[in-house]
Amino acid sequence: MAGRAFMQLSAVLAFLASFLVLLVDIEAAVTVSVGPAQTVLKENTVVLQCTYSVTPAAQVDIITWSFTSSTESREVVTMLANTQSVFGTYENRASITEQASLRIENVGENDEGTYRCTVKVLSQGSADTKSVDLTVLVAASAPTIVSTVNSAARAGDDLTLTCRSDGGKPLPTLTWFNGTQPMDAGVGEPTTNEAARQVIRDLSLSPVTRFDDQANFVCKADQGYPDQLDVQTAEQVLDVQYPPVASISSNPNSSVKETNTLTLTCVVQSNPDPSQIRWLKVSGDSADVLQTGLTTTYVIPKINRSQNGTYRCEASNGVIPRDRESDGQATVNIDVYYAPKISSSFVQPFEVNFGSSLPAVTCEAEGNPTPNLQWVQVGSGRTFNNPLSFATMTYAEDGTFTCVAAALDFPKDTVNVTVNVIGRPDIIGDSPAAREFMEGKTAQIVCEIQAKPRPSRVEWFLLDSSDNRAIITTGGPYRILQENLPKGMKSILQINSMKPEHSGRYVCKATNTYGEDEQYFDVTLQAEDVVTTARGLYTDNGSDTTLVIIIVVVVLLLLLLLVGIGLMLAHKRGLLPCKGEPETGKGGRDENVTNEFSIEMADKDKSPTAPLPSRVESSQYIPTPLVAASYEARLSGASFGEPRSPVGQDKPDGKKVNSPAFPEPTTEEPPVQTSQGGYRDEDGLNNAELDLSSRKPASRRPIVDPKDTMDMDYPTLRQQTTSPYV
Repeated sequence: MAGRAFMQLSAVLAFLASFLVLLVDIEAAVTVSVGPAQTVLKENTVVLQCTYSVTPAAQVDIITWSFTSSTESREVVTMLANTQSVFGTYENRASITEQASLRIENVGENDEGTYRCTVKVLSQGSADTKSVDLTVLVAASAPTIVSTVNSAARAGDDLTLTCRSDGGKPLPTLTWFNGTQPMDAGVGEPTTNEAARQVIRDLSLSPVTRFDDQANFVCKADQGYPDQLDVQTAEQVLDVQYPPVASISSNPNSSVKETNTLTLTCVVQSNPDPSQIRWLKVSGDSADVLQTGLTTTYVIPKINRSQNGTYRCEASNGVIPRDRESDGQATVNIDVYYAPKISSSFVQPFEVNFGSSLPAVTCEAEGNPTPNLQWVQVGSGRTFNNPLSFATMTYAEDGTFTCVAAALDFPKDTVNVTVNVIGRPDIIGDSPAAREFMEGKTAQIVCEIQAKPRPSRVEWFLLDSSDNRAIITTGGPYRILQENLPKGMKSILQINSMKPEHSGRYVCKATNTYGEDEQYFDVTLQAEDVVTTARGLYTDNGSDTTLVIIIVVVVLLLLLLLVGIGLMLAHKRGLLPCKGEPETGKGGRDENVTNEFSIEMADKDKSPTAPLPSRVESSQYIPTPLVAASYEARLSGASFGEPRSPVGQDKPDGKKVNSPAFPEPTTEEPPVQTSQGGYRDEDGLNNAELDLSSRKPASRRPIVDPKDTMDMDYPTLRQQTTSPYV
C-alpha cells in the first residue's frame, strides 16, 4: 500500500515539473504570423505578409526570409540589427518591409515557390518560423482562329475553325460562341501542350449553310484569374456564298379584284447579289417571259380575269444551287375576282299543270369566287335552292321566280323566270268548314278559289238531310257576290236575316276547263249576344266580335273617366282657361266656341230593320245622332263663363237654324241672370234646347257689348253638349 502511494506522488511531482518548464517556455516565446498565399503576374511586385509578437517584450535580433521550390532552396534576405542583407537573384529586388514582410519587385517565373519567415530573439533563446506560397502568373498571347477554307466558303461545304492560345501560365480554357451564345454542337475537345504552353480547340461546321453567312464565331481564352488576367478573344465572321433564295409578296394580296392594280415583289436572299431577275407567266409546262433585268417588282395595272394564273420569278448569281430550296425560283398563284354573271337562258314561261311536278330549272353563273345561287319568288319573298324544282305544283308556286347570283360585295346578277300553273280550281281551306252566325243578322260565307284560268262557273248548293243539292241563286234571303283575285276569285254567299231554316251544309263548287273543286260549309246559328254601346243596343254575330266590342267599350269608358277626372282637377287648380285670362282671337275679342253635330235622316215611310232606340241622356259627345224624317229632334248646348253667351246652332252650309229657344241677338248687355229656355247654375251655366222640327233659319252668335274693350276681363267661353238618341 505504501509503495503504491509513493508511485502516485512521484507522478504528480513529475507533472508539476513539466508544467513549470512549459510556463517558462511560454513566458519567453516569439510568435510569427503570415498572410495568405499570393499570386502575382510576372514582372509585377508582390508583398508577402509576415508579423510577429514577443513575450515578454524583447528585442528581435534576426529576421530571415528563405525560399524553397521543388528544385532548389536559397536565402533571400536577412535583417540583423536593422541591417538587411539580400542574396543571389533577389539583389536589388527584395527587401523586408513593414514589420517583417517581404517585398519582391519584378517577379519572375523562378520566384514561384514557398517562402519562410523566421524571427529570432537571442536573449530569450526563442525563435519561430511560418511559410507562405507564391504563384507567378504568365499572360497567354491573344488566341488566333485558323480556317480550313482560305477564302469565302460555299453553302454545302464542310468548314473547320481552329482556335489556338500560346504562352499562358496556367493554360487558358477555350470556349466557342456564336455571337453571344455558347456553342456545344461541333465543338471538339481541347488539345494541350504543357511544355509548349499551348492549347487548341476546333469548331466544325458540317455543312456550312446560308444561315452561317455573316455569322460571327468567337473563341474566348480564360486563364481563371479575372482580377489579374483579362479574358482574351478572337473572332471570325464567315463569308458564305450561296445561290439565291426567292419568295414573292403581292400587294394587295394574291386574291385581287378585276380592274385593280397588282404589284408583285420578288424578295431575294443571296451572296453575292443576283446578277439577273426574270418574271414569267407559267402555263402548264411552258412559261412566257414577262420581264428581265434587276427589277424585283412586276406591276399589272387594271388586272383582268385573263391574267389569272401562276407567276414565277427567277434569280441567279453564279453560285450553283445544290438543292431545290436554293434554286432561286418562287411562284405565286394570282386569283382574279370578278362579278357574277348569270349565263343561263330560259324558254319562258314554264307552264305546269296543277298537282304535277316542276322539272329542275338550273341557274348557272360565271364569277370568281364561285357565285352563290338562290331562287326568290317575287311577291312572297320565299327562297329556294338551285336548281328550282317542286314535286307537286300548287297555285302558290304560280308567279315569277328570280335567280340571284351573289359573290363577295360585287353587285348581284339576276334573271327572272315565269312559272304558269294551270289546271282545275283549288278552293282554299278545310272541308267541311264550320261557320256560326247570329240569328237575324247577315251571314257571309266566303269561298276563295285559286285557278288558272279563272273558274267559268261558281255554284252554291244547300244540302238537305238526304244530301240532295238545291242550287242557290241570288234572290230572297240569298245574294251571291264575286270578286276577282290575282290567282283566282272569291265567291261570297250572303244570307240576309239569318233564320234557323238557313242552317245546314252549303257547297261551293268551282269549275273551269280543266276540272272542278268544291268545299263544304256547315252553317249553324249562335245564341244572340247583346252589347250596350254608346249609341244603343247592338247585336253581334260571334263571340270573338262581342268580346272585342266589350273591350273597346270598357277602354273608352275608362278613358272618359280619366279625362273627366283630369278636367275636374284642372278646373279646381285653375289650370283651365275659364279660370284665367280670356283667350282672344286676332281681333282681341273672345273667340266663339263651337261643337259640330251630324244628323242622319232616315226615311219615315220605310220600316226600319230594327226599332229606333229610345232617348238616352248622355254627357258624351256623339258625332252622328240618327233622326227619323219628320220626327222631332232636340240638340242641347250649354256654355260656361262670364259674360253670358247664348248658345245657337248652324247648319253645315252655314245657314242659321231658327228656334224659339234662340232669339236673334241684341246689342243690349245681357243681365247677370240669363236663361233662354233653360236655367243658370251657380257656375254661370246657360242651358238651352233647340227645336229642329221647324227647320227655319236661326242665329248662333255670342252677345258681346260693343262697349267692351280688350282690357275687360272675359273668362274663356267653352261649350258642353248633350246629344240624345231619337
